[in-house]
Amino acid sequence: MPKELTKSFEVRWDDTDLNGHLRNTRYLEYAATARLALLVDAGWPPRALVKAGVAAVSLGEEVRYLREVFPLDVLTVTSRLVGLSADRGRWRFEHTFTRESGEEAAVVRTLGAWIDLRARRITEPPAGLRLTMEEARAADCELITSRR
Repeated sequence: MPKELTKSFEVRWDDTDLNGHLRNTRYLEYAATARLALLVDAGWPPRALVKAGVAAVSLGEEVRYLREVFPLDVLTVTSRLVGLSADRGRWRFEHTFTRESGEEAAVVRTLGAWIDLRARRITEPPAGLRLTMEEARAADCELITSRR
């Protein structure tokens, strides 16, 4: 998995709220799509995850809105792995949304975990995925020590 991946999105009219701004749920959806692109780029498409018996689940998300985003704006989402637990079962991604002008529009931080698809419990990832996560850690990656 690369240390950082960028993915671009053009904001559609139906991505906006009544004020004509990118609606809050779309930030989370764009972040999830960018996160999946990171995994796919590292050789972990959804079918490979299911075959390994794991799936990624979100435990919580935090969004900081910095600039307005309107229909037809192009956003670039830069995704980085900024937190990992010792067993690599929990992770935190940071997604920075940048407008074409270079201005940051938002930052989404997602705390998540790997879940065992049979036991329906948080688990360590399989060895190959664990190695992928270790290799993807950003330089400022922090150790996640609590279950929160």
